[in-house]
Parts: sequence; structure tokens; C-alpha cells
Amino acid sequence: MIELPVYDRSGKEIEKISFDDSCLGKFVNYPLMHQALVMYEANQRAGTHSTKGRREMFCRSGKPFRQKGTGRARQGYACRVGSRGGAVAHGPKPRDYAKDMPKKARRAALKSALLGKLRDGDFVVVDTLAMEAPKTKEAAVVFKSLNIESTCLVITRETDQILWKSVRNLPKVEMSPLGSLTTYSVLKPKQVLITKEALMAISEEYK
Repeated sequence: MIELPVYDRSGKEIEKISFDDSCLGKFVNYPLMHQALVMYEANQRAGTHSTKGRREMFCRSGKPFRQKGTGRARQGYACRVGSRGGAVAHGPKPRDYAKDMPKKARRAALKSALLGKLRDGDFVVVDTLAMEAPKTKEAAVVFKSLNIESTCLVITRETDQILWKSVRNLPKVEMSPLGSLTTYSVLKPKQVLITKEALMAISEEYK
């Protein structure tokens, strides 16, 4: 059980809540998180790279220069491997880099990522972040009041379009609803700003 302070938008501590971190697991599973990160980054690759072999190139059939008397080695094709603008030997071809993990493994990796951030003290719990209208300047004041200066992930329980429009132009700030979290999105930033409602939802979901 961990005691976490809850702040308001002005950075003032208003209460403390108890969070049962055992719902996220007993320990941080680093190998599983690494596997999830490799899967995520592999799935981001387009795999559209392509090079041409000698048979795929069109070049003149004659020799690029006379074979004797130049002091150079003989050369049979202008588009041979190694020539400027020539073919590539064993070069990359379009391929699919996609990887997959079992659903339970992905879920366990996400839980480990959240547990690691929590135990490192990188969680900042705020009472609410609801805004009446999209205002980036107002959102920046809230982040400053909460002493968040490094990269940060904002976690809400549900999608909040007004809040998203307020923080999307802030540098080093990303936002994700609880249902769209990934291991990569949690581990990438330094700090995690989470609403009290979302934290309670995590406790209920993984209990």
C-alpha cells in the first residue's frame, strides 16, 4: 500500500490517498517490458526500403571503358556491384517487421511499466484537469504549478478533447486515456501526471 498526495490545479496538496500497488504486480518485469518495447518499435517500421540487384537494372551492354592499357582492372558491366550508381549486393527488400505478443503478456508489461513509474516516485496525482475551453496558456500554468518541467504523460480516465487541445502544443507533453495506454507511452516520458479518477480506475481494473 502506497500513500500518494493529491494536488489541485494550483499545486496545493489537498489530501492523501492509499493506492494498493500489489494490483500491478509484485515486481517490475524488465525482460517483459523490453519485449513490449521491441514489438512497439518494430511495428512502427514501414519496411518499404528497396534496392536493385544487377538483374533489375538497365544499363548499356558495352564495357564502361577499354579493357587494356588503362592500368585499371577489367570491368564487364557499368552497373556492376561497387560502381557508382550500380547495383547493390544482397540489399534490403520490402518486408514486414511486425511482431506480436500475447494479450496477457502485453497487459503484464503495461502493469510493470506503471509499477516502475510509481515506485520511482514519478507519479503526480491531480484532483482534476477538466477545463471549460481549450487554453494552452492555462494548461502551461497548471504544469508549472505542479513542478512538471521534464517530459510528461497525462493520463485521464476517458478521452477529453478540450484538455487534449490544451496540451497538444506544449513541448514534451503527451496525453492518453486509460484505455489507450501502452508500455512505450508510459516508459517514454520522465513523469506521469494522472487524475485521481484515472488512478482509482487503474486500481479497479487490475484488482
